[in-house]
Amino acid sequence: MFKKLHYVLITFLLLFSCAVGADNVDYDKELDTIEKSFQTDISLAIEQIDTVLTYESLLTLQQQSRLYGLIGAKFLYLGDFVEADKMLDKALLFNPNGVVLTDIYLLKITVNIALLNYQQAFSLLEENFSRIENYQDNSIKIKSYNRLTNVYLQLGAYDEMLRISQLALNLNQGTDPRNQCFSMLLISVAHLKLQHFDQAETLFTDTQSYCKDHDFPLIEIMSIKGQANVLFDKGLYAEAEPLYLVALERYQKFQFEVEINEIQSYLSSIYFHLGDYQQADMFAQLINALPNKPSNMQVKKRVSEILSLIAGKRGQFDKAYQYQVVASALGQQLLDEQKVKENAYQMARFNSVEKNRENTSLIQDHELLMKQKDLFMKEKSSSIMFSTLLVGLSVGLLLLLISAWMQRNQFMKQAQRDGLTGIFNRRTGQEMAENEFIQAQMLGESFSVLLMDLDLFKNINDQYGHATGDWVLKKVTHVIGEMLKPTHIFTRMGGEEFAIFMPKQTEDIAVDFAEQIRDVIANINTRFSGHDFTVTVSCGVSSVDKDDLSLDPLIRRADLALYKAKHNGRNCVVCYNYTIK
Repeated sequence: MFKKLHYVLITFLLLFSCAVGADNVDYDKELDTIEKSFQTDISLAIEQIDTVLTYESLLTLQQQSRLYGLIGAKFLYLGDFVEADKMLDKALLFNPNGVVLTDIYLLKITVNIALLNYQQAFSLLEENFSRIENYQDNSIKIKSYNRLTNVYLQLGAYDEMLRISQLALNLNQGTDPRNQCFSMLLISVAHLKLQHFDQAETLFTDTQSYCKDHDFPLIEIMSIKGQANVLFDKGLYAEAEPLYLVALERYQKFQFEVEINEIQSYLSSIYFHLGDYQQADMFAQLINALPNKPSNMQVKKRVSEILSLIAGKRGQFDKAYQYQVVASALGQQLLDEQKVKENAYQMARFNSVEKNRENTSLIQDHELLMKQKDLFMKEKSSSIMFSTLLVGLSVGLLLLLISAWMQRNQFMKQAQRDGLTGIFNRRTGQEMAENEFIQAQMLGESFSVLLMDLDLFKNINDQYGHATGDWVLKKVTHVIGEMLKPTHIFTRMGGEEFAIFMPKQTEDIAVDFAEQIRDVIANINTRFSGHDFTVTVSCGVSSVDKDDLSLDPLIRRADLALYKAKHNGRNCVVCYNYTIK
């Protein structure tokens, strides 16, 4: 009996001492410490979160909202996006405001992008921007701009990404080192994606130095990885390897699964190119064992291609074929995802004004109906029946209009794409290119046109059938699609003829790109079509001249160059010059 009483007394004293200690805790400071730990040591941050959860009931509603926002950030770092979204929704239940609400919105936007919910991400962005318009605190606006930049990164809108991140950097002007780090990193990434390699390498180095000096190790690691990505894209694999290894070792401390997986996939590719097939296979198998979820599709596609190549080198052709099939399936999923991204981006970019106008019209119609209803109620009580009927008709009409609007958008999307290959059809491609050409002329920028025609394509159809011909067309557009820049406009001109309109690209760059395409197509493995044959392509290139007033002269000159390439024996690239008539 005495022993039990002794235990009860000790327990009471411990609880009392915890309560007294908790009263002296500055909870906001504790949460600030966790937020900072995410930038230095995620394991420590997780331990600190678990500690705060033990006295969650002592926190205010605003502090509880911050806590669950940080828990959401934890799952975001660990790659568990579904759980992250749940925690962020829970954080919103505590009715946060100000900076806390903005931080939660920005995290939810990132999570929705990872879950491929692009429309929801745009909706949250719009809601967040409308809410912070009147804020005097620039740091909130800068955070929102940086998050918008991340959205543009996911959508492949790299010019917009560069513009918005530069706007955030100018607005910050070095006042907040953390925002400065983010903006510098995002500008570096934008230049990398736009293939401004020398500029990107310098910016990544500057970002690494700045963020190291200001104690933001996570962004410092991202900058190291960015430098490695520049070298990888330039084909300097031996130079990229040590940078990737440094970044991998430091990311593992943060348990940043998404970044760790991406680096391991790059290392697999690097070791294959360096001839170390054992190391390449080891890193590839680590990625291949990952679960099949959206965030892993790109890295699994990359290593599936490497595993196929390794199996081919080892003479294991059945395995090589199986891995190639997986890579092709993942590539198609990524292509479908990119189409969803493009549609979401185009809807947000081109239809926002129309949506606002429609919403305003609906509000005005609603106000008019309410006024009519009030008038009828005053005149005669029996008019309720007519008011109800009027509202019902209005709702029915509204639903009909919404249905028609959705059908219109669906038909518009279908009308823009070639049914077989999924790329832009001739009308849409030339319209888009003409708009880009006008912009280039106003800014005095370069513009090039690349026309391509598959050699002796009719022989493929006649000898192997139209199904094989369709396979060739889809395979060609797939391999070219992986090489394109976001600014390129890839178009099927008809039959086996294609065009790539290249804003801001000089003649030399266009010719070099055409040679790369010619080489890639010539190396297509046609055995997967069920037949063994060779596919080649002839290319004609032309660039803008000072006397050009529209896109038509460029297309005509590229067509003459293409004709010359055919005449020269096919499977070659000819650049137009004024000796070709």
